[in-house]
Amino acid sequence: MSKYSIKELWSERYGNQEQVHDYAGRVIMKSACSNPNSKYHPTIDHIRPIADGGKDSKSNIVICHYLTNEEKADSFPHWKVNGLRCHAKKTKGVQNGYTIIKERNL
Repeated sequence: MSKYSIKELWSERYGNQEQVHDYAGRVIMKSACSNPNSKYHPTIDHIRPIADGGKDSKSNIVICHYLTNEEKADSFPHWKVNGLRCHAKKTKGVQNGYTIIKERNL
């Protein structure tokens, strides 16, 4: 659970865009933010899970499709989602910040 709202983060990161792709290539939609039954439902995911010492900070959060979030779960620093191998890299100069690096398709 995050102290940030999905709608707040969406507005900051994507502005008025109605549809974007998450880092795993899945389509998410702004209009589905409040609808967990939508196949385009976006979620907040902590790159480094809070259970693994991650912080609830914007630099440790991505907006991703609910399936991407479920597949990643609490995996860190390496995981597989939607046929991609990914890993987290510490962002230089950003406290508690991580960047997702897509390695390759499986």
